Amino acid sequence: MTRFLGLFTTANVIYILAHLCLMLLGFCLLGSSSTVAKGIGGSLVAAGLAGWVVLVYVLQSQTISDRIRMVMELGFISAFQGRSVLIKHEYDSRLASSKQQIDILGFGLKTLRQDYANHFQSWKARANVRILLIDPDYPDVQHSFADQRDVEERDRAGSIREDVEAFVTEVEPLLNENRLHTFEVKLYRCLPSVNLFRVDSEMFWGPYLIHQQSRNSPTFVVREGPLFTTLIDHFDAIWSNDSLTRSIEDYRRSHPIQANDHP
Repeated sequence: MTRFLGLFTTANVIYILAHLCLMLLGFCLLGSSSTVAKGIGGSLVAAGLAGWVVLVYVLQSQTISDRIRMVMELGFISAFQGRSVLIKHEYDSRLASSKQQIDILGFGLKTLRQDYANHFQSWKARANVRILLIDPDYPDVQHSFADQRDVEERDRAGSIREDVEAFVTEVEPLLNENRLHTFEVKLYRCLPSVNLFRVDSEMFWGPYLIHQQSRNSPTFVVREGPLFTTLIDHFDAIWSNDSLTRSIEDYRRSHPIQANDHP
């Protein structure tokens, strides 16, 4: 309805009436017995119809232009039906040239660990790395968000909990190394809402959906802009708040390393 009412600007109304008059005059002349008058009438009807076609085209072009402008202003680059292995080449191309910052927020990040554990050291050599995993004991061990997500994804109970433990065990040797760049991991203690994977000035992000594996959820890519900033602010708000995260050291006090836990 809004788009329909948008047709009735002063300029558009004048344009519509002018071409309507052309068509009406043309139809009147078509009824004439004069061959010349009929020819003129046909030309006027054609001109009127052409004017309407042009108007529709211009209005449609304006709509497309507005959509393109909106996408550009928000910083959208691309979109995919899923993430993880489905678009691994998209991650690879960006990670290969990362120079500043890598930020990741997810659940157990099993696929990330399987695909990139051997690259973590090289990431750290080039950029600062911050990773947020879900705290498998929050809000309590018996009723954790991680276990609830297993149910929502129709996965085996305890899957995410095991993935978090495996990830922490994998990266612990990197956490205390003295290098130019940092490699930090924290466990977040709040409701998970989106998956984030930031590489320098671009970010992959997507929602978590019920009865949908995370890797099969829609994923969007944005560059620096309003939406990118909003998502980074979300990550930073969790990362910097001690009430919303806990350290790996604190996690280890309740989950001591077992002999068979080493990667």
